[in-house]
Amino acid sequence: MEGKVKVHNLRVQSPEEAQDIVLEKLKAGYGRGMEVNFLKTELETDLADGRKFWVVEGELKVRRWLFLKKTWHFTYFVDAEEGRILIMRGKKG
Repeated sequence: MEGKVKVHNLRVQSPEEAQDIVLEKLKAGYGRGMEVNFLKTELETDLADGRKFWVVEGELKVRRWLFLKKTWHFTYFVDAEEGRILIMRGKKG
């Protein structure tokens, strides 16, 4: 569900802000030769302790040589209260 989801007392209040945090992390790791396509960004609640986090899913394409591109599907879990990445999962696609 993309759109305006405003929640009080959260540092990361919108899907766009969560995507920006992930994008900065990816830029730091892969540099300029990358292409990012965000597929889904949702606000979730941990049932155990009630913490809120953003689940950001997407694809990353990285140009390695002149013609070679590598593609990964990623899922990042971003803490909505603190704005830090909790977990990252990646799978070659």
